[in-house]
Amino acid sequence: MKISVLCRSAVLCAAATLVATASSAQERQPLDPDAIRAVGTPDEPRDDWQIQLGVGGFYSPNFVGSKDYQLQAGPNIAVRYKDRFFISVLDGVGFDLIKTDSFMAGPVVKFQQQRRENGKSTFMIAGKRSTALLGMGDVDATIEAGGYIRYQSGPFSANAEVRKGLGGHDGVIAEFGLRYTTPFAGLSIGNRPIILSIGPGATVVDSKYEATYFSIDAGQSLRTGLARFDAKGGLQSYGVNAVVVVPISPKLSAVLIGGFDRLSGDAAKSPLVRERGSRNQKTLGLGLTYRFGL
Repeated sequence: MKISVLCRSAVLCAAATLVATASSAQERQPLDPDAIRAVGTPDEPRDDWQIQLGVGGFYSPNFVGSKDYQLQAGPNIAVRYKDRFFISVLDGVGFDLIKTDSFMAGPVVKFQQQRRENGKSTFMIAGKRSTALLGMGDVDATIEAGGYIRYQSGPFSANAEVRKGLGGHDGVIAEFGLRYTTPFAGLSIGNRPIILSIGPGATVVDSKYEATYFSIDAGQSLRTGLARFDAKGGLQSYGVNAVVVVPISPKLSAVLIGGFDRLSGDAAKSPLVRERGSRNQKTLGLGLTYRFGL
């Protein structure tokens, strides 16, 4: 799913308006493209280049499994070419290699930022810097390469994305999501409806991925006082999120997001989470997005 803190979906359009941050890069979910597109009228001409400029903020955990929250803010730029190639801070770089009215699939490359043990976040504007990771060491930034599939039927969509880390965590992450996108009955601004997009999602990871973020080796145990722990792969998290898109003008929209995720498996069992963090992860966000074509 993706707007929530932990589950990322295979949303294919570069429609996100909120900032990619050190904590949310591992767990954030981009905004639903169907919700953004629905703000425009169906008969609007489509330019080859579709560009979205956004700014916004997230109130979310400092890192996956944290009990401390930060408010982080910043810009995002998203570009889509001929409705097939996309690039954005949040959704990465990808191409709809296969594309029909209801199905699309293709390769994707994303960037996952460094997790710093000092709790520092580049885009933090308010909140507490977490000390829970002190002694755990940094996790290097990672390039993740893989692919996605997405199926659309009316207001319902299902998506899946699988990526392999190249450096950093060196693991495999798979994200799955379902979405229902609909206009609020009777609520519109001009002829553009206010859109709701809501659905569940889950994240599954292999042992390399899970161990990078939730295992505690002998050295980490000595430095932190936490018991040694060997994290294995499996279902890492599950939850639900919602997006509300409010059209302010034909090109400008406000976006409200909210999500809740719960850590599962060895991520939830890790002493890092049990003693210093929380299984429950919540996200709130607000952003503005301006879209135009070239």
